[in-house]
Amino acid sequence: MGNKVFQDRISKLRNDSNLTMDQLAKKLNVSKSRVNMWENNGTVPRNDVLKSLAEYFGVSIDYLLGNDSTENKEPESNELRVLQRGLKSLDQEELLKAKKVLSAVFDDIFSDDSED
Repeated sequence: MGNKVFQDRISKLRNDSNLTMDQLAKKLNVSKSRVNMWENNGTVPRNDVLKSLAEYFGVSIDYLLGNDSTENKEPESNELRVLQRGLKSLDQEELLKAKKVLSAVFDDIFSDDSED
């Protein structure tokens, strides 16, 4: 018997991301039948694939397995999701530069709001 929580969470995360089973399989370098087994049988993948799934969807492994109810995933907004994925790909130096740029932009946006 498989892990029902894992089965439901993988299916929901994939659907929320508007991915087909085939698309998710390609992103994780696994077969479509593997994704099908996760979603329909609750079959839990190998540790390396489980880690890749958690990283891809921005959730913890504990969340995927049902050990934690906190999804702690990426934002619902596609724009914010794109920004967050972009930030995740930066090294530490690039991340600091991005933080400075975003801080300046946010300061400008919020100071404009208060002047109205």
